[in-house]
Amino acid sequence: MTGKEKELNVVPVDQETALAMRSDCREDVVDLDKEDLIIPRAKLLQALSPEVSDGDGKVGTIINSLTGEIVPEVFTPLFMFKSWIRFNPRSQADPAYDPNFGPGDIIWRSNEPQDAKVQAESKFGANGEKPLATTFMNFFCVFEGQVEPTIISFANTSYKTGKRLLSLYHFSQQNMFAKKYTLTSKKEVKDIGTYYVLAVNPAGDVTDDEYARYKTLWQNFSSKSRDIEVHQEEGVKEKEDDLGF
Repeated sequence: MTGKEKELNVVPVDQETALAMRSDCREDVVDLDKEDLIIPRAKLLQALSPEVSDGDGKVGTIINSLTGEIVPEVFTPLFMFKSWIRFNPRSQADPAYDPNFGPGDIIWRSNEPQDAKVQAESKFGANGEKPLATTFMNFFCVFEGQVEPTIISFANTSYKTGKRLLSLYHFSQQNMFAKKYTLTSKKEVKDIGTYYVLAVNPAGDVTDDEYARYKTLWQNFSSKSRDIEVHQEEGVKEKEDDLGF
């Protein structure tokens, strides 16, 4: 506490306490529809990401897709759910291009595994044809030092990292929100080019206070995972190996 704070008898408070003090008169929105609430995702910037090609973003940086701010490195996952999105190809010459939508637009999206579109368009064909839809492994998370949740989505070249995170949770034999992890990016150099993928590693246990807060979030959101809409920009879909997830 500074001398000025002592003089004014000001007691410093942390971010969570300050938020609680400023939300004691908050009223719940009882008629909130699932479409009214969009959860931001951790977006991995690639060479073709608008933040890089049209701005001053740096390739390999991970940002909040809604605010554009760089996310902290440490996070805690609360639960996992899958979702599926069919993007319109960027090239009109692509056989899968739908002229009813613009390049990169979302043709459909679903969180329902038994959805007819998911069943028909998210699996490889009998002759090895690639799925028309992209499968996402989504983790509902809270980054260290933040209050609001963020979705970390793993797809395409980062999908195996999502499987690694799920395996780390499984073998911990604890609730998912009992552990912290780091989220970083690493460069991959392949014949098809250079791009970045997400990487996760264990980072210890959460505190008792964090555990209690995360458990409340889990209770409020985990049963509604099929109603969660993950923030996804339309018209900016990068090619498969440049996806910013």
